Amino acid sequence: MSSRKLLDRELKTIELKDGRFIGYAEYGDPHGIPIFYFHGFPGSRLEAGCFHEVAVANHYRLIGLDRPGMGMSSINPKGSILSWATDVANFADCLGIEKFSIIGHSGGAAFVAACAYVIPQRLNKVIIVSGMAPLDNPESKIGMAHGQRVANKLIQTMPWLTSLMMKITRKVLKNSNKKMMEQMLKQLPEVDQAIFRDPVYGPVLINNTLEAFRQGIAGPAQEMKLLFNPWQFNLENITCQVIIWQGALDTQAPISHAKIYANLIPGAQLNIIENEGHHSLLKNHIDKILDDIKLD
Repeated sequence: MSSRKLLDRELKTIELKDGRFIGYAEYGDPHGIPIFYFHGFPGSRLEAGCFHEVAVANHYRLIGLDRPGMGMSSINPKGSILSWATDVANFADCLGIEKFSIIGHSGGAAFVAACAYVIPQRLNKVIIVSGMAPLDNPESKIGMAHGQRVANKLIQTMPWLTSLMMKITRKVLKNSNKKMMEQMLKQLPEVDQAIFRDPVYGPVLINNTLEAFRQGIAGPAQEMKLLFNPWQFNLENITCQVIIWQGALDTQAPISHAKIYANLIPGAQLNIIENEGHHSLLKNHIDKILDDIKLD
């Protein structure tokens, strides 16, 4: 849990039609262009707060949403990646927002794609940043570290490992095992290591991720299973344009993942940024990424 005091705008919930709640946080200009931000995995609505000033300056109404079981959102035992699109449409209705744009980072990319597939008529612009692609696509293994490929295979064959993985992740993020944190950081490119070692941005990033475990590990573990299993829809059937941003140095969602989206989604636009990684891309280029929302 974040050590800082959360603001009222970061502690909001909306009740969906089925009685579940979606937690959300509002940043930027409350009268600006509506953008829904889908956090990484594991993550929370608070990730959008890193871009509050950019959103204010450019008149975006940036809304971060907690996915089921993370942050302040109710878990959905029968949920799927596709069902998230229904939740998002319901959420938008509750706020009186007819059309909106979406941006998703890392593990949030699957849920961006689901919305593009299910509710294209509600979307203005669709952006994926450093997105994790379907792991059942053979090309997703290209550029992936051997250890990560082995871990992914184990999780796919033994789904109960997701709970163990989330327990370990939560423990590491809480800095109860600094040695393990250092080992994890060493696996990242230097540009991403610098993000986590930044005395201001690093703790914010970690605390925003820790918020995913506000209710425990069940929600993150459930989403991990969804991400590692087939997504139950085809990227080829997405009918709205998707803009993809990718750092060339990304090792967590390597460039092969961005190319999967670009090759399979009709009309997709791919922007590859040299010398940027998984986290540095979003931090260093968020203003340019969000500019795509304004483009006609």
